[in-house]
Amino acid sequence: MPAPDPRDAVHRLKEEIYRLTEEQIEAAKMATFGGLTPDEAKEYEDRRAKILELVEQLRLLEEAA
Repeated sequence: MPAPDPRDAVHRLKEEIYRLTEEQIEAAKMATFGGLTPDEAKEYEDRRAKILELVEQLRLLEEAA
C-alpha cells in the first residue's frame, strides 16, 4: 500500500479551515445582530482554537514538503 500523499493532507486541512472559517463568519454575523448564547460563544471559541491548531498543522506540513 503506497504512503499517503502529503498533498492530500494539505488539501483536507485547507478544506476544514475554510469550513470552520465560514462557520465563524456566520457566528460573528449572529453576534452582531442578536448576540450569542453562552453555548454559541463557547462553540465560537472552540472553533477558533481548532482553526489555529489546523493552521499550525498546515504550516508544518507545508514546511516539510
